[in-house]
Amino acid sequence: MNGTRVFESLNAEWDVVCAEPGHAETVLGWLREGGIPLADTATAGGLSEVLAELGRRGRAQGRGHSDRWLRVLLERAGGEGAGALLAARVVVQAMVPAAMRLTRRLQAGRDFDETGQVVLACLFQVVRCFPLGRTSGAAANLLLETLHLASRELKAEGAEYDVVLYPFLDEVLVGEPAVDDPAEAVWAGVLGQRAVQAGLLRDGEGIDGARGELVELLVWAVDAGRMDVGRARLIAEETRAGAQRAGVSAVAWRKRRSRAVRQMRAVAEQWVQAA
Repeated sequence: MNGTRVFESLNAEWDVVCAEPGHAETVLGWLREGGIPLADTATAGGLSEVLAELGRRGRAQGRGHSDRWLRVLLERAGGEGAGALLAARVVVQAMVPAAMRLTRRLQAGRDFDETGQVVLACLFQVVRCFPLGRTSGAAANLLLETLHLASRELKAEGAEYDVVLYPFLDEVLVGEPAVDDPAEAVWAGVLGQRAVQAGLLRDGEGIDGARGELVELLVWAVDAGRMDVGRARLIAEETRAGAQRAGVSAVAWRKRRSRAVRQMRAVAEQWVQAA
């Protein structure tokens, strides 16, 4: 696939890791020692099948199961030697889909593969140094720490080339994400926090669906200097479901909405060019 060479290379490397004799049995042994038993048949398809089985169980049993087996491997990944590198590599591979989504979020104004290289390097570093004192949310915290580290590095690089990134991406969230997808949970958290700070969301208002896309675009426009925060708040208010137009004629209301659409179209074009 064009523009995803860094992840294609990672997957090709994963095939080599899976082909190494004994890797599947080693990882299966670690999991059993950590109280995550898998059937011997899980090793029949090699290490890739072990990871696939863990994924299936995670979807069936929920985030708690994923947290448990991730922590078993994260404990190993923080050590030394070939075993630690193998454990880290398994965790990184498990996080590849989320890392790809995170790369798209952070891509603004730069090559996808270049951004992906930064994200993957940061992810591997986080996996090797993960703070095991945290009791829950292993997957979400891995992505959160990666977001924190990668955004700082990309922001430093972007300053050299006048690339506009989301300035708030290095903020650390507190609390457990509310959805199952760690990448989306992390992003929704920082986006929602920033939108509230900018006055674009009311208390209790979510950022799902089309509304979330509009809020994300407005946040980017404000932080990138493409729109005044007052104007962004006005658009957010006018486009809110059930927005009141008391004292405003139907003609004036339509003109106001048309003006907002024109401005948002221009901002959206700039956003697409940056991304």
